Amino acid sequence: MKKLIASTIFAAISASFIFASGVENKTNLSTGYLRNPSRNTENERPEAAFYNIAGTAFLKEGLWIGGGNQFVFKEYSNKLDTNNSYSALGIKDYEATDDTNVYLYPDLNAVYKKGRWSIFSNFGVYAGGGSLSYENGTSATSLLFLGGANDQKAIATKAAFAAGAAKSKWADVVSSNFGGSEEDALAYIKSEAGKTSDAKALYDNMTSYNAEYSEYAQAATASLAMASDHSLDVTSITYGIQLGAAYLVTDWLSLSAAYRYTIGTQDMTLKCNKNGIIYAEKNSSGNVIASTAKTFADLNGGSNKISYDAVGYGQSMVFGIHAKPPVVPKLDLSLQYQTLSRIEYNVDNVKGDIAQYYDITNDKNFRTDLPAVLNLGAGYHVLDNLYVSTSFNYYFNDFAHQDSILSETDYDNSWEVALGVDYRFCKYVGASIGASYGNQGTTDTSNSSFNPVLDNVVIGGGFEIYPTDKLTVSLSCLYANYFDTDYYLGSKSDSTKTVLSKDVINAGIGITYHFN
Repeated sequence: MKKLIASTIFAAISASFIFASGVENKTNLSTGYLRNPSRNTENERPEAAFYNIAGTAFLKEGLWIGGGNQFVFKEYSNKLDTNNSYSALGIKDYEATDDTNVYLYPDLNAVYKKGRWSIFSNFGVYAGGGSLSYENGTSATSLLFLGGANDQKAIATKAAFAAGAAKSKWADVVSSNFGGSEEDALAYIKSEAGKTSDAKALYDNMTSYNAEYSEYAQAATASLAMASDHSLDVTSITYGIQLGAAYLVTDWLSLSAAYRYTIGTQDMTLKCNKNGIIYAEKNSSGNVIASTAKTFADLNGGSNKISYDAVGYGQSMVFGIHAKPPVVPKLDLSLQYQTLSRIEYNVDNVKGDIAQYYDITNDKNFRTDLPAVLNLGAGYHVLDNLYVSTSFNYYFNDFAHQDSILSETDYDNSWEVALGVDYRFCKYVGASIGASYGNQGTTDTSNSSFNPVLDNVVIGGGFEIYPTDKLTVSLSCLYANYFDTDYYLGSKSDSTKTVLSKDVINAGIGITYHFN
């Protein structure tokens, strides 16, 4: 069981917590996305530094500064649906939920336009961006520790048989060579002559098997306790800064390039809620040896938690083209390509002795890349104050390592398409509305119980207010409708079915100022 679950567990520790049709890559990079998800032809606002870097060359001259914050109200859910196959082990089917809201999700952008050149920069959250808190754990973590307990119990049982066989042989040696005196036998193997004897090797073998039995029997008990009653907290944020320039090759065509540097941070805490004695060795009469009675904390190095931190760094390039073909006035065409960002995480600050049985160790490395993305866009000014646009994003997940601390995770390529409208009512007020559909690169055995990755329909809208010619204030809101899906932890024949679902509402406020 552990080997089956390990291929899927913890994949969401690095996954995005808001919108991500590329599994990792974020799309809500600025508050403008909430107002209108079709952003790929943006060339009138400085948020083009996120979505259409070549479009910055068409901005009005001067310095543009923009920023905003998003408020994320979410509920994630995963329901274990196995017909109570594991109830005899203390794990009944249940629904785990997370409703941790996010109140700080900032973005910042700046563009300086002069002549044919523009220089731009931005700061944003490119993946992750929030916390998950499951008071009752998740289906994946419950099955992971259950599988671990079974594996560890099997090792302990094998060691017990081996220890028994070695003990029998040791008894024969003591009887035949030392007149039945174990004290004489021990004294001999400690002597200079006995240090390399067959008796010494046999005794060490018996001692080693006994130690292995005790170690894995205790680990199995601790794992089962964690499986049956635990909580989970995960935080993952990949933020970064981007710097680039765009140039107007002609009055209607611009080219652009940018460098992006990202920093990914992760932390996870699993807490066992079992109280009291969970493990007690017994003597030959079957009575508990009180001096060896242990709680989960005793078995876990003095703590009831397993936790770790990880950090990784990545670099990538972004290239863009924006055209306003003179043969079709008021038409915008854009193409942007983001290269793969290779992010290798290094694990640190591991706490909890039980963590080692799940290969969670200090200095372990694993990769969770941000895949390459192709962004296409087309927009048209139907009227001077009415702009219609469409956007298409394609994520090359197949060419990226999107692994977790425990295993490799395989996702297919994914895509999303969006359509939006921007309308300016008057000098002081404008409005936008848009919608998108995202087709995720998941399968029924590649997903996440922590952070469900689901196909979705997104609808957003908002207002722009222009108190002066230089100042813009935007208010926006977005609703994401996700489609529930079945997810199998292992294979369908194992009856480890989980039903994934989530609901997300985003609200945002942004401010832009134009110094000219």
